[in-house]
Amino acid sequence: MRMRRNLASLLLVIAGGAGLAACGSVAPQKDAGGPPTVDEACGQFASTLCSRLNSCAPSVAQVLYGDSATCMTRVALGCKRDMEAPDTNQTTTGMVACANDAANATCDDLITNNFPASCQIKPGERLNGEGCGSSWQCMSTHCEKTSGDCGVCAPQSGAGGACTVNEGCTHGLVCAAGKCVTPGALGAACSDMAPCLATLYCSAVSNTCATPLSLASPCKGDNGACDFKTGAMCNFLSDMPKCEMVNVAKGGDACGIVNGTLTVCIEFNTCNGISLVPLQTMGTCPNTAGDGQACSDAQHCLPPANCVGGLCRLPSSASCAK
Repeated sequence: MRMRRNLASLLLVIAGGAGLAACGSVAPQKDAGGPPTVDEACGQFASTLCSRLNSCAPSVAQVLYGDSATCMTRVALGCKRDMEAPDTNQTTTGMVACANDAANATCDDLITNNFPASCQIKPGERLNGEGCGSSWQCMSTHCEKTSGDCGVCAPQSGAGGACTVNEGCTHGLVCAAGKCVTPGALGAACSDMAPCLATLYCSAVSNTCATPLSLASPCKGDNGACDFKTGAMCNFLSDMPKCEMVNVAKGGDACGIVNGTLTVCIEFNTCNGISLVPLQTMGTCPNTAGDGQACSDAQHCLPPANCVGGLCRLPSSASCAK
């Protein structure tokens, strides 16, 4: 589904480990007594990331974490896991500097992966071909993973080069259909092989990059047309589909059309019981799969865990052999 792919890309950009979306005030760095501890630095990282998510893309924040407290806990957990990875040059002072610098970045810059220099991945100590679990470990700043948690350090590709993820492309490019390409600006032709900037969407009507539609705009069933960052989504269950405010439900709560409002599940888990034939417009959200629990296309993991081999697994770069 086009909307699902676009949103997944947006989530990765805003909340990915390669950069930080931050806004508002951040706690000051530790005094002259020494650099921040991992807990202190990751606490600031989590505070600013969650604040910025709620500011730039509140609906994305709800889908990704459900609430601010969960966001803080899970982002801090992921941060600590990254800091445990050997052979990186990331420091707790650098983590805090990124949070402070990103506070002055615009939402559009952060969403389009135009992070401050202090937030860019710093070259690690491992050479191409050596094992890795995090791109922060690699001198090339890219850990190529084909499956599981571990991979090998590999060079980033330029335009037209092969890739599996955006991080495998040089700065400013994205990975589409296995190739590194420049994302399209407003009005550019687009397709699955030629995606748009993350602030735009590929119109299913004109096949060109367009500005996301605002509330009440007709969307004609184009699931990617509405500006989900601000809470709008195309109600394809309506006779005359238009962009409507969407609610996000947690596990066990009702989803679909609930009291007249389009309601999706946290992590975009499948709404159980909803169908078009026969028409059933309300179902129930499954619980998000917990760490170590079974996961699937219908029941997703809570970040920073990923679904690997059918189980939710937390990043474990420290266990990846060099």
